[in-house]
Amino acid sequence: VLWAVMVSLAAVWAEYGVKPAAVIGHSQGEMAAACVAGALSLEDAARIVAVRSDALRRLAGRGAMASLGVGRERAEEFIDGHAGVGVAAVNGPSSTVISG
Repeated sequence: VLWAVMVSLAAVWAEYGVKPAAVIGHSQGEMAAACVAGALSLEDAARIVAVRSDALRRLAGRGAMASLGVGRERAEEFIDGHAGVGVAAVNGPSSTVISG
């Protein structure tokens, strides 16, 4: 649903003449951005979102993620010595996601 809302809002904005010079996305937003930019057709993007959602559903319960309000270096200190845990994403100077 979230992906459909993102793509739909971009279409509404386009109807009013708002055309982005560039687009960027994170997680499902990456597929929405690729679609809005013309790199993926609406059908291909929807197919990718469906396959990704199915994979996430099947993998549920096989690990965990946590968002930490610290930078990458501090997050690495926290997880040092914990096998199978690593930095999954650095979302900002004080926002790091770990997973394992």
